[in-house]
Amino acid sequence: METRTVRLGDFATFVNEKCYLNEASRNTYVSTENLKPNRLGVFFPITKLPQTNKVNTFAKGDILIANIRPYFKKIWHANIAGTHSTDVLNIRSNSKQLLQSYLAVVLSNDRFFDYMMATSKGTKMPRGDKKAIMDFKFELPSFKDQIIISDSISVINQKIELNRQINKNLLRLAKQQFNLTFPNVHEGNSRLSNVMENFDRKRIPLARREREKRQSVYRYVGATSVLDYVDDYLFDGTYLLMGEDGTVQDEKGFPILQYIWGKFWPNNHTHVLRGTFVSTEWLYLFLMNTNVRSRITGAVQQKISQANMNSIPLTIPSKDELFRFQKQIEPVFSQIQLLDEQNLKLTAIHKLLLPKLLAGQIDLSNLEGAIQNA
Repeated sequence: METRTVRLGDFATFVNEKCYLNEASRNTYVSTENLKPNRLGVFFPITKLPQTNKVNTFAKGDILIANIRPYFKKIWHANIAGTHSTDVLNIRSNSKQLLQSYLAVVLSNDRFFDYMMATSKGTKMPRGDKKAIMDFKFELPSFKDQIIISDSISVINQKIELNRQINKNLLRLAKQQFNLTFPNVHEGNSRLSNVMENFDRKRIPLARREREKRQSVYRYVGATSVLDYVDDYLFDGTYLLMGEDGTVQDEKGFPILQYIWGKFWPNNHTHVLRGTFVSTEWLYLFLMNTNVRSRITGAVQQKISQANMNSIPLTIPSKDELFRFQKQIEPVFSQIQLLDEQNLKLTAIHKLLLPKLLAGQIDLSNLEGAIQNA
């Protein structure tokens, strides 16, 4: 594949179109906090609007990148239009030679994030330097090859997103079954701590600079999502993560939860839990149905302490009830795990394949074989 080295600023530009933020913008407002790391398709809803009207608009197809150093690896190739905070950069191709979807692939590569990190400015809250970003150089293939590369990466991303949607629907079914089976479970004199074990004492946070030196395959998980991949793990098995501080509730007051298994390393912003008398799956469904708004402390930094979490009331079902329910939901969670494992493999393929594609090191006539052998 033939390519030429080009400068980003010669083919793209920052978009800076101002507008006012209002309540109607809630579901399409994007900030550094609610962007998801290095994913070209999603963000999650904010719980409250910021105390500012200084926002920008973005169009469908624009590329949004978080511009505060701790969040640099958050990027979104927008599939809708909306508004974004001033801490998010909006980049758009202004050349007929550069396909917007190929630009999204280029900017989602670790090489660009590393460059953005190295050229950032500021000490207390470093930000990407816009002039330096426009000086970023990358390989530009023919328009035809851009289409092949971006379409191939898109297929991987779409499969990942499809699996996520299927799992979301499976989880919804399990939640409905839980509500039907245990309608009064939130009423009772028992406490959550009586049916689970907490492993927070085993958490060890890794600073960003430390993670940069330890890049590998094991998930480093924060309060809401996977933040990075490192060279070691602290846990191996099935666990439930519940946001402890920072982002701890959704817009309706329900906790931020992650059902996770395999090898992973959690940071110190998420509780690490496992069911004892109940299964971890039962614990997950119970907490999904538990409003925690009244248990959150902190005006600036929201927090759910261990004490407030442990004291959540419940009625503990009998062993027979728990056994029958577990038999019903086991196939559902087995499928959820299967699809998530597929996504882990697809993510690994994406991570390995992308830099080689952008460097022109793969024969595009056999791209399907390269993907299978990645």
